[in-house]
Amino acid sequence: MSEKKTDLELIKLVKKGDSKALNTLLELYIPQLTAFFRYIHVAEDYIEDLIQETFEKMINNIDSFDENKKFSTWLMTIGRNLYVDQYRKKIKSEEFIANEKLDNSFSDPENEAIGKLNVEELLNSLSEKERFIIEMRIFKEMPFADISEITGESETSLRSRFFRVINRLKTIA
Repeated sequence: MSEKKTDLELIKLVKKGDSKALNTLLELYIPQLTAFFRYIHVAEDYIEDLIQETFEKMINNIDSFDENKKFSTWLMTIGRNLYVDQYRKKIKSEEFIANEKLDNSFSDPENEAIGKLNVEELLNSLSEKERFIIEMRIFKEMPFADISEITGESETSLRSRFFRVINRLKTIA
């Protein structure tokens, strides 16, 4: 029996209110979510809360799951989106960041454009996908290969989008 079929069977049972099936999904995916959150450098003391929020959102939205898609990808996307939302809220809630300019001593061109804007202006001028790439690449210093694994997009596509954003920011700055 393939893993995908097992997931689908469990999901169908969860939709019917089967708590054993839900516990099985939890047992299967808590280690995977934990590894995923560590991979994207979520603080260790926040991982458990984020896993709980991810599963709560999964349960609340289980009816919207497309059974033609892979469950693990859907679940990781929920977790990633929750993390990005929390990260964005944290940045906006820290008043000193909104008023601070980024360090202008950056030597590479991708950071030069960003150095001229304050963080709040930068984040507000980007789409959600653009913000995620910028946050992961610049603020988390994550390689494109790692961002590609998280998003499921090709590294080439991510690089292209990233440099389009950087060039657009250069014209703003």
